[in-house]
Amino acid sequence: MSIKSWIRSAAPAALLAAAVAGATLSAAPAALAAPIGYYFPQAATADLDPAIPTPEAFLGYSIGSQYTRHDQVVAYLKELDRLSDRITVEEIGRTYEGRPLLAVIVTSPANQGRLEELRTAHAALADPSAPQPDLAKTPVVVGLYYGVHGNETSSGEAALLTAYYLVAGRSAEVTDWLDKAVILIDPVQNPDGRDRAANWHNAWKSNPPVSDPLDKEHVEAFPMGRTNHYFTDLNRDWLAITQAETRAKLKVFHRWLPNVQIDFHEMGTGSTYYFEPSPASMESPLLPKASYEFNKVLARYHAKSLDDLGSLYYTGENYDNFSAVYGSTYPDFHGGVGVTVEQASSRGLVQDAAGGKVEFPFTIRNQVATGLASVRGAVAEREGLFKLQRDTFRTAVEEGRRYKYGAFVFGDPADPGLSRQTLDLLLQHGIEVHALAAPVTVDGQAYAPGSAWIVPSAQPQFRLVHSIFEPTPPTKGGVYGSTSYAIAPAYNLAVGRLSKAPALGAAVTEVPAAVGGVVGSESAYAYAVDWRDLNAPKVLSSLLQRGVKVRAAFDPFTAGVQGGQTAFGRGTLVVTTAGQSLAAAELRAAVDKASRDAGVVAYALASGRSLSGVDLGSESVRPLRTPRIALVMGEGVNATEIGSTWFSLSERLGFPATKLDPAQLRRAPLGGYTSIVLAGGRYDDWSEDTVAALRRWVQSGGSLVTYGAASKWAVAKGLAGPPPKAAEPEAAKAEERQDFAQRRDALAEKRSAGNALSADADITHPLAFGLTRRALFVNKETDVTLSPVADAFSNVVRIDAQPVVNGYLPEALRKQAAGSVWAQVARSGEGNVVLFADDPAHRKYWLGTERLLLNSLFFANQLAPSAR
Repeated sequence: MSIKSWIRSAAPAALLAAAVAGATLSAAPAALAAPIGYYFPQAATADLDPAIPTPEAFLGYSIGSQYTRHDQVVAYLKELDRLSDRITVEEIGRTYEGRPLLAVIVTSPANQGRLEELRTAHAALADPSAPQPDLAKTPVVVGLYYGVHGNETSSGEAALLTAYYLVAGRSAEVTDWLDKAVILIDPVQNPDGRDRAANWHNAWKSNPPVSDPLDKEHVEAFPMGRTNHYFTDLNRDWLAITQAETRAKLKVFHRWLPNVQIDFHEMGTGSTYYFEPSPASMESPLLPKASYEFNKVLARYHAKSLDDLGSLYYTGENYDNFSAVYGSTYPDFHGGVGVTVEQASSRGLVQDAAGGKVEFPFTIRNQVATGLASVRGAVAEREGLFKLQRDTFRTAVEEGRRYKYGAFVFGDPADPGLSRQTLDLLLQHGIEVHALAAPVTVDGQAYAPGSAWIVPSAQPQFRLVHSIFEPTPPTKGGVYGSTSYAIAPAYNLAVGRLSKAPALGAAVTEVPAAVGGVVGSESAYAYAVDWRDLNAPKVLSSLLQRGVKVRAAFDPFTAGVQGGQTAFGRGTLVVTTAGQSLAAAELRAAVDKASRDAGVVAYALASGRSLSGVDLGSESVRPLRTPRIALVMGEGVNATEIGSTWFSLSERLGFPATKLDPAQLRRAPLGGYTSIVLAGGRYDDWSEDTVAALRRWVQSGGSLVTYGAASKWAVAKGLAGPPPKAAEPEAAKAEERQDFAQRRDALAEKRSAGNALSADADITHPLAFGLTRRALFVNKETDVTLSPVADAFSNVVRIDAQPVVNGYLPEALRKQAAGSVWAQVARSGEGNVVLFADDPAHRKYWLGTERLLLNSLFFANQLAPSAR
């Protein structure tokens, strides 16, 4: 007898009785105390093993009568793992708040004993050159991914019930499923957000529950539970992989490559239930049509499960299957069938809606039904799913071989940090990348071995290669989410496109070790760190926190270094040995540690005299002050935007920033802050006292940094100079008559859904230091445009007059954006306002424009010098 079997036989009788009876072990709203049979109406009691405790028996309350915290989810799944040889629970990482991330595998005991063998056999489907496995003996892999949005909470409860049913089920059907499938469960993709939501709903619940939508239980406070600790929408992070949660689950995803992957969501309370297929207009031309056709096959199983319950649902009307950023589409790029399912949300225990009350147990039951239907469908359609996955990777190689570009080359010797970042991203996606074997020049840009790498198009991951390096395929405006997702323009990555792949160097299997630390003479006159390296700001952050005095070169120079000479760009950090509080040896150690930790070279210079360009004592080498930064966070503020800035400072730079609630601004002593960041949001209800306090602070030397709607608001309030004159009202124009049935599609095509627009950056301005080329792509997520400021030298980034648009942008918004200013500095008294038309650190992966954000904070007092 196995240890697990012995434990099962020794389970306390009282617990087993409670499991079978579904008894409520603690007080709960009577109306919502649903018995276990409510969730499995097709299963007889005899079909469920009494030795396996129900979630209710383990937790002490009926599922649906309150919200289950993440630690309770973890505890129950680990209890199933302790009691059953059908389930394995693995901790794969931790969130930023320290909560465990889990990968749960449910399959037959026999399969559990040979998981690695099964995984290896399944992986052969993704390699067209590998011998194909015996598919008759290879289980289909089903991924059930719950709770990527933390306040879409029915899915987390459904994960517990689904795991219970698969472990406890003794019917012939369940036994067959477990023999023929490996079921991969991610029970809570976003534990930090889930607990934020669960604790809110539990804290404000009543007995009996209050269904009024205005009750506090249904109205979460900022930042709500949708996002993770840094307010990241994890459902849009699958391609960029900026967050710890995404990195952990992608390792598991690539280990198993699910044939079917269901992403469980919630939508508005007034809706019903949605599952794919999505509309044909929302399909990506990169993906095989067969992938979308299989959504229709799987939909039959979902429809049957909800028909059996009598639940309302719909398909094919909205939500896209277009972009690789989503958890429901990323699997399609890997030969799986990704599916978004959306349940009308109770956002609390029960809430009124036009169609009647929406109760929490009802929402959970629908999610359980579609999850089990997905397993049923995957097992029944196993052979077709294997063929789809094999064909998807095979045709990817063929399409890559026929593509107009045979390879992509990238790398900038002045920015090794960005090259390492790109390599890390490619390797996490399982993309084939090689060292560059010989120098190559593309469109005037030279790429050299050692600082450049090459990605061939003819490879199984060609479609992801295209997604990262190439423009987004054209689309209509009806796509649900962001229509531009290419990583290269967001990174501001120099990419060469080759019509034919050259000879390839060695395959890259891991990111090369960063070369960092001090290089050069032991008796240094000064140290120089080139600001063009992506990770140079981390060096500055560390040195300023050590109390080291740092200057920045506002003009380029070339200096003698050990073994030769090096050209340094604008923004280069200069740390002189003289004038420091640290002794020379301590200073060298501090610079060495800061640069080594960041993976950046710090050059020891023997003289203040440059070989060319400015000398180190020039007025163009200016002292930087240590910033004190405040981030405004609270009601009205766009959480995802301010979260990107918080993440940049906290995780990338390790630099502290104060988080201020909007209500604090009027009375807080703002004079202690050098910069205040105001992301997009709604600020029209701010009092005049608050606006006046901000104005006084700016004019006394502060730097206000604003994005999008906040920039528009700051201009209107006169914080960035005199408020604009009111425009003359235009005569109303008669709208063309249109059919009401076309309304939704017509309005969808008028919105901006996230685009990359080509722009020109003044790289001689300190706001743009670190950029190596004037050509820049910017993210356009809003309809905000900026008019030029009077100082012609301070309109730093301007969208091209005829911009290249990567993604979908309505013609009216295209005309509005063309030629407009995207980033500028407006002097006001002794201070300034830095205005961005959109979030410069958008979704934490727009590294090209994130540089401008960091410059606005660390160079704040040097951005708008007074006229001479």
